[in-house]
This record gives sequence, C-alpha cells and structure tokens, in this order.
Amino acid sequence: MTADPGRSRRFLLVIDLLFWAGAETQLRHLAIGLRGLGHEVTVLAVDDATSYVADLDEAGVKLRVLGVKDRVGKLRALPEMVRIAREADLVHCTGWDASLWGRLAAIGARRPALVTEHTAGRSFQVSRGGASRGRLIALHNRLLDRATYATIVVAEAQVALLESEGVRPQSIVRIPNAVPLAQLRRRAHDGVGRVELGIPAEAKLIVHAARFTPPKGQPVTLRAVARMRESLGDVRVLFAGAGPEEDAVRQQADELGADWATFLGSRDDVPALLSAADLVVLPSTAEGLPMSLLEAMAVGTPVVSTDVGDVRWLLDVTGGGLCVDKEDEDAFTEACTQVLGDSALRRRLGEAGSIGVIEFDAPRMAERYAEVFEAAIVSGPLPGLLICMALMIAFAPFLAIRLGIPLPRSG
Repeated sequence: MTADPGRSRRFLLVIDLLFWAGAETQLRHLAIGLRGLGHEVTVLAVDDATSYVADLDEAGVKLRVLGVKDRVGKLRALPEMVRIAREADLVHCTGWDASLWGRLAAIGARRPALVTEHTAGRSFQVSRGGASRGRLIALHNRLLDRATYATIVVAEAQVALLESEGVRPQSIVRIPNAVPLAQLRRRAHDGVGRVELGIPAEAKLIVHAARFTPPKGQPVTLRAVARMRESLGDVRVLFAGAGPEEDAVRQQADELGADWATFLGSRDDVPALLSAADLVVLPSTAEGLPMSLLEAMAVGTPVVSTDVGDVRWLLDVTGGGLCVDKEDEDAFTEACTQVLGDSALRRRLGEAGSIGVIEFDAPRMAERYAEVFEAAIVSGPLPGLLICMALMIAFAPFLAIRLGIPLPRSG
C-alpha cells in the first residue's frame, strides 16, 4: 500500500478530559484542522468534555464522551473504546492517561496508534490525590512503545525524557504547537477592552493567561508588578485562567493590597485580553511550547517569558519578545520593566512576533499531523502475536499494584 495524502481518512483523537488548558486547546486546533483537510474526525473524551464542545460541533467534528473517571471504570469501558477505535483508520492519543487507554483500544482494534506528548516533565503529572504518576507513565511508555507508530513532541526539550523511558528515537517526531492565526486575529476585536475591564487608558497593562498550577508562576508575576509600580507608576495585571493554585495567589494579592490585580477566571475572550495588553508574561518553571505566547504574538502583543522548553528557540525565531533564565525574578522584572518603559521596543517586538508567528499557524500543523497519520495507516496494523503480548504486558503494572509489588524505576 502506498501513501495517498489526498484521501479522506477517519481519525479518532483520544483524550481523558477535554477542558481549557494548553494540550486540550491544541487537540481542539488539531481536530478542526484535520476536519478542514477533509478527514472524518472523532474526539473521544474518556472522562468528560467541558470546553470546546460547540467549536467542535460547528466544525463537523464528532464528540463522544464516555463519562468514566476511575481506573476500574476505564477498564470496564475498554471494550467500548475498542469498538469505537474499529470505526477509525487510526487512533491518536493526547496526554496521560489517554495514552494508555487509547493505545490499548488501538491494539484491540488492530489500528495504528500515535501519541502526542505535551508534558515538560513527569514531576508535574500527579493523580487527583497528588501522588506522582511519573513511574507508571514511564513504565507504560516502555511497554507500549513497540505498539506505537510514532510519539509526537511539541518541543525538542522533551526528546531526552522520552528516550530515557525507552521510546525509540527513530519514532519521535517533532511538530510544534500552533494557533489558528486568522481566527485569533478576528476574535481579538470581539471581546472586552480596557474600558469594560476598568483599566485606565494611561495604565500599563500586563496579562498572564494560564492555568493556576505551580509551574505557571502567577506569584512571580504578582510580585514583579508590585515592584514595577514603584518605578513605572500605574501598572495593572490581569490573570486569566483557573486552577488549584488560584486561591493561594488571590490570598497573596490580598496580603499585598493589590487592587491593581484582577482575577478573571476562565475566559472565552482571551485573544481580546491579549490584544488589550501592553505585555503578555509567562514566568514558568516548565513548559513545552506554550500556547499563550503564540496567541499573544498572533495579535501583535510582545511577551516576556522564561527559558524553559522551547521558549528561547521560539522567541529567537520570531523576535516576538524577551527570554530570561527561569527562577530569576530580578531578571524577569527587569525585562518586563524594559518592555513596558519603552514604547518603541514594544512596537518593534509586537510587529516582529506578528510576522514570525506565521510559521505556527494551526492549519499547517494539521497538515504535518496528517502526513504522519497517513504514513502510520500505510504501515498497517500490528501482527496478532504482538497484539497479545502488548496487552499482557500493558496490564502487568495493574496486577503489580494489586499485589503490592513495587514498580521498577525508569531511566
């Protein structure tokens, strides 16, 4: 069989929980982009779908939600996942633990399986109870790699982690994150502006759009703005997003008397917020290729971020902002002060980013994925013996946990 890039295919995109976050937003862009190329696309949310439902429906992407949350429920739902996978030509998995159940469904349905890895490190992947999932994820990567046509990374920095877990180097494909530029630029004018947000015209406005989790660095932004107000006057910050650390950051703002900090929660008008800002920041301690930076550059707003994942590479190739060492609050504050205090620099960075980000347009990303998907389909399903072996070894960790046998360490 030879590749036919013009042929319509049926793709099943599996995720655990579809909600507002970076990897989940990328899945939304991918699904809509593949549908735009003429493919039949189904998104399977094993747990639930709380975001992007209307977007997917409008684009003609099918959405199936199983509503199962715990390990036992997912195990019982596996036959249904296999039946759904048989309706597709290929199964693609985003994130843990879709990368487990989606691959098992693909094996059972004799369909090619692929995984996209978004994480910047296993230490950030924990259970609902806070327990680390790192060793279990690493073990399943090691066991299921031979049943996986390719593992797609969004940042070069992820390659070493995957190789340490036994993922074959030749199966790792890098496809950077992307954003729908035309749509973002339209939406930049559809949401609220400074007047509706109560931001004075003369104030300097910073936007930090990210989930409230420890790596995203909202407390760093809060402290930096407090310091900048001493030298630059009226500097305001808007936090867009929600998450487990939001209450803690709100408390820190209260302790600072920060009436200049506004917490907006999850928003549907993020492009408009980014467009209204003088500067978009992301002082993270861990990233792959962050979406908020791409979105900011898409609407012409300069950025300041930390040197994590592929951030420095992104800002080097686009020229859309400044990059500083991670966990260096002085350098971060200084870079923000430099941009906010120099209107010519802001204009230059904004214009450069708006041009440079063209290489990160979502339709182009979808084309790259479609090329890899087509190659996987042409490669054909796994032999029956390998399927049986893969299923047996994939469930070995569950038996070990039940019997109290320690899992081996990866690396």
